[in-house]
Amino acid sequence: METVISILEIIGIISFSAAGAMVAIEKEADLFGVLFLSLITCFGGGILRDILVGEAIGRPIPWVLSGSDDANFYLIIALAASAFVFLVAMLFKKQYVREEGSVVAINNILDAIGIGVFAAMGTASCVDMGPLVAITMGMVSAVFGGLTRDIILRDIPFILRKYVYAVATIIGSALYYLIVKVVMPGNEAAEAVGAICCTLTVFAIRILATAFRLNLPKAIRFSQINSENEEKRDLSLK
Repeated sequence: METVISILEIIGIISFSAAGAMVAIEKEADLFGVLFLSLITCFGGGILRDILVGEAIGRPIPWVLSGSDDANFYLIIALAASAFVFLVAMLFKKQYVREEGSVVAINNILDAIGIGVFAAMGTASCVDMGPLVAITMGMVSAVFGGLTRDIILRDIPFILRKYVYAVATIIGSALYYLIVKVVMPGNEAAEAVGAICCTLTVFAIRILATAFRLNLPKAIRFSQINSENEEKRDLSLK
């Protein structure tokens, strides 16, 4: 079961790092900026989670505490993934720009995988702290790295503009907690099953929300109302 968790962690790190690199490249960051922002995307949520709970949890940022070989391995994977994306964009810049729509779609898929995995890992780290803390920290681990990156780039964070973003991680984290603590308590396979189910659920919600343009309700759609008012004013002037 540890093998399954390790594979999921690697998949999540690669996905999140690559997605963060794509966003940084879109904002015309240099090589250092791309590498730095991809690391922030990948591990910023885990760092904040550890600070909030005030414990040396260790995942997904164990090198902060131990400098272990596994931790260095995770860091190398993240840097390699973001460097690869940077190299591809630099070597094939015209095609990269021309296929912007495909790049956005790939970024969305990678990001959906990343937040799913990190929601599971964040919830797992705090699963013994009760459902509210565990689910909240799962969400924090998944989305606050990207939030920090977007703030640095002076962009509207994904969490505020993407279709059903944070809510997807909350649902996935809640599912993880239910599987580990209610459905399969004490079962050795519970953590792996919960992590897989959480990742797939978050991924499915994000992709479906994007495909069908599903959004949470808003109190007022100012842009739509202003646009309608402008159209009425233009018609009255004719």
